[in-house]
Amino acid sequence: MTSEIKEIDISKIVEIATPFDDFEHEALLDEIQGNILKSHGRNHAVYLFLKFENDIEAAKQWIGSFTHRYVTSALEQAEQGKLYRQKKDVPGKLFANFFLTRAGYMHLEYGYQNLPNEDAFRQGMKDPNMQNELGDDSNQWEDGFKNNEIHALVLLAADKIVGPRTEEAKLEERRDQSKLCQQPALLKYKVEAIKRELDAIASIVHEQIGYVLRDENSGEEIEHFGFRDGVSQPLFLKRDVDKEKEHSDFTKWDPRAPLSLVLFKDPLGKKQESYGSFLVFRKLEQNVKAWNQDVVKNLAEKLKGSGELNAPLAGAYTMGRFQNGTPVAIAQTPSEDKKPETNNFNYQDDPQGFKCPFHAHTRKVNPRGDTLALVSIPLEEEKMHRIARRAINYGTLPSKEPENDAGLLFMSFQASLMNQFNFMQKAWAKERNFIKRDVGTDVVIGVEKKGDDNTVVTETYSWPTKWGGEEQTEADFSHWVTMKGGEFFFTPCMSFLKSLAPEPSRHIEFRGVPKKEIEAAQGIINELQNYKQKNWAIGLNGDTVEPDGFLTFFNQRKLSFKFYLQNRVGLGEYSAYDENIKTLNRYIADVIDQESDACEYKIAELEEYKDRKWAIGLNGDTSEPDGFVNFFGERELPFKFFVQNQRVSLGDYSAYDNNINTLNNYISSLK
Repeated sequence: MTSEIKEIDISKIVEIATPFDDFEHEALLDEIQGNILKSHGRNHAVYLFLKFENDIEAAKQWIGSFTHRYVTSALEQAEQGKLYRQKKDVPGKLFANFFLTRAGYMHLEYGYQNLPNEDAFRQGMKDPNMQNELGDDSNQWEDGFKNNEIHALVLLAADKIVGPRTEEAKLEERRDQSKLCQQPALLKYKVEAIKRELDAIASIVHEQIGYVLRDENSGEEIEHFGFRDGVSQPLFLKRDVDKEKEHSDFTKWDPRAPLSLVLFKDPLGKKQESYGSFLVFRKLEQNVKAWNQDVVKNLAEKLKGSGELNAPLAGAYTMGRFQNGTPVAIAQTPSEDKKPETNNFNYQDDPQGFKCPFHAHTRKVNPRGDTLALVSIPLEEEKMHRIARRAINYGTLPSKEPENDAGLLFMSFQASLMNQFNFMQKAWAKERNFIKRDVGTDVVIGVEKKGDDNTVVTETYSWPTKWGGEEQTEADFSHWVTMKGGEFFFTPCMSFLKSLAPEPSRHIEFRGVPKKEIEAAQGIINELQNYKQKNWAIGLNGDTVEPDGFLTFFNQRKLSFKFYLQNRVGLGEYSAYDENIKTLNRYIADVIDQESDACEYKIAELEEYKDRKWAIGLNGDTSEPDGFVNFFGERELPFKFFVQNQRVSLGDYSAYDNNINTLNNYISSLK
């Protein structure tokens, strides 16, 4: 019974040493999904919002199978990160999360007693009381969120997979943001394949595509209004803490956090380490053109007085930071450093808001000790309202100044919706009297809906006439962020999700050509069927105790084997034939799945090379075979070269499609 599983004290776990270091808390990392303790880090993502059909068992089987194949644990994420940092030529991995709503659990026939015990989660974001608490209006939501019951969310994320040239492709996207609008071939293939699987068990009620905007020079993430994003996150992993310590002594702000900030015991988990996390998803539309005009033509103009227009400072007053991340509480101009100090500060030197207004976004949602100084709430209590923010951009690029259909796909993980996101939104962001009377709501997210006449809500705020001075200037500013839909989810633990379907065979190391391995397994199946007809013993040779060919084949592949001997030994039952045949059929399916997956990755890589007209067959200007040649050779498949440089002219442009067709035909032959 899950109720008998002993809990571990996650409030005392801080600075986890990740794999390849000390393997600290490995069992816990293997049990929670990735993306909770650290962002998945991919530049592209697709979100599929699901409503399951009535075949409950089929839905559960699919969830389990999807988890085994795709869902990434925190342990696997850490291992992938290590390999990436070592810059090994390893294939990029698709990252996946799976989330359930209260309605999803109920539809899958889990009772209230099995649901994560959190009132907000059980209410859902569309509940009228919840709408009032968060300041939402579902009438302004998009149809997929407004008119459907959402059961689950699938997140799929990837980079453009180009083998040893992946970093080069990422740099392209920084220099030319239009390339962010082109989905990675791998992600596109996988999404289409998963959609085909889902046809039988669920409807996709909403689909969302996201991408990560990055500053061309620093490479840091930015959002549609142009500000650096995700700057001040709670840190859980030792490596991230050590990296932060390279430029911060934590004297003014300590970003470390215990796991209890984000983890919640999964009532359906199978292990002591079975934890999940509550997820908030909100689609926030940003009117970039109006924001820019409001900052420059309205606010900056009002604040310049007899001086010069200072749009960067006006923008910093709204967000709490300059666009490069420099806190306006510590500087009146943005730092010229490529990566300025952005996190080791508090507001002790600005108790009146003369440098950073109290209504500035970052001060509203992360007061950094204001609650202790002004309302006597201990800092450690305040810090437990923090969230692990995971946001990504969507829609038209900000360079085109979109007025709609663009913005932020906001996501956050937390151990308690009521004490973290909801508290932050209700008690801080939309509260006019936090942290002082009549300071107004959060300029950015304080009001995320339009008025009754469908126009944006405008507030009058007091702004520093001069940075650091006591004089204030009143100026209106409008709320240019509109909430277009969302929901509360829970992030189940890995053991619960995997329990919904049989576990596939372990990773298979081929000793030869994969297709021949399949043929060999099929040969063993035929032989087992023949032995079954003759009622011959399987497992041991004749009257000896030596392993026979069946047992040897199974042992070499680490597959479970059932004996059947009816002689002086007397071992096993007649059903052993069919059970072993079933094991081999599953093994063959696993081999096919793994090999198909490897080929799909290589096809995606070929597509990316084709898009860039990069050489295939030889490494750079050398005559050494590249990864494509080796991959095809291992499978005894013909390969077409295309190399056009100063020394070599080999093949033509059709080589890309020829090689892709070869792999597609190979996959078909396996199946």
